[in-house]
Amino acid sequence: MLNLVVGMLVGLVAALIVIPRLTNWFKAKKVEQLVMRSGEHDPDHAAKAGTPTMGGAGFIAIVILGYVVLTPFLNGFNVTAIVVLLAILLYAFVGGFDDSIKIFNNRDEGFRFLPKLSIEIFAAILGVIILHMSGFQFSLSLPFGLPAMHSTLFYTVFVIIWLVGWSNAVNLTDGLDGLATGSAIIAYAAYLFIALQQNNMGVVLVNALMVGALLGFLVFNHYPASIFMGDTGSLALGAGLAMNAIVLHKEWSLLLIGIVFVIDTLSVMIQVSSYWLTGKRIFLITPIHHSVEKGGLTGNVDHPWNEWQVDALFWGITLVGTLLYFMIF
Repeated sequence: MLNLVVGMLVGLVAALIVIPRLTNWFKAKKVEQLVMRSGEHDPDHAAKAGTPTMGGAGFIAIVILGYVVLTPFLNGFNVTAIVVLLAILLYAFVGGFDDSIKIFNNRDEGFRFLPKLSIEIFAAILGVIILHMSGFQFSLSLPFGLPAMHSTLFYTVFVIIWLVGWSNAVNLTDGLDGLATGSAIIAYAAYLFIALQQNNMGVVLVNALMVGALLGFLVFNHYPASIFMGDTGSLALGAGLAMNAIVLHKEWSLLLIGIVFVIDTLSVMIQVSSYWLTGKRIFLITPIHHSVEKGGLTGNVDHPWNEWQVDALFWGITLVGTLLYFMIF
């Protein structure tokens, strides 16, 4: 319990101190958002161009440095915690390169698809290697009463899919001020509780630091945001959640705890498939949180929602999904 309390307090206080200074430094260095994805269709989003981005570097640094400093005093060292941190760090680097290409080359697209995917897969494989060397049990429970899978090869493929998939799912959700941050706070708090149940104090400390740091970051990231997390933050958050589910052997839990990320990703897949097959769009715009922003739940563009309303809805869905997971499982 000490890991939980100290971790959250350190993460929160550090973020409240670091993030404003990081924002000012990014402004001075012109580390700014160029054009929001929906900006050419939405003047409100176009107006966000120039807002400092890559803020994820701040809360990720807080989590990693906080873990290094606090672990000797709180007995939080274990391999599973290190692997979660490694996933967060490696995917932060991928996101950081992606952000840097956009910002300093003045273009809307970052990494090309194949190089980015290759690095994400390499990062996932590295995590698997460390887990294997530590004696981690490569066993994947299956739904519907099916027998568990004990194949190292199968589990390696699963880890790759999980890390790449969830990192990009959170990245897709990071489209409105505070949306991904608030959803991630709830999700990391859920895995904090699961780690506490399993007496995994290392993962408790990592997640407590993350929840505290994200709460502090949300103070500056909520609408109207003074800083964005960028791909640096969103890819890292998704990878950290996926690795949490893996090391705690609660792999399928993310389908409920991360239900908002699932909904946003599925909306994009459905939209692209529909347009490719029929030439027609199902939603006003995807990811679906932008559809809700433009037309509420009815799709009536004459009655758009503000970002606070959309955030509240999606944070609420995340909370309901998380509570359902704990009630059912």
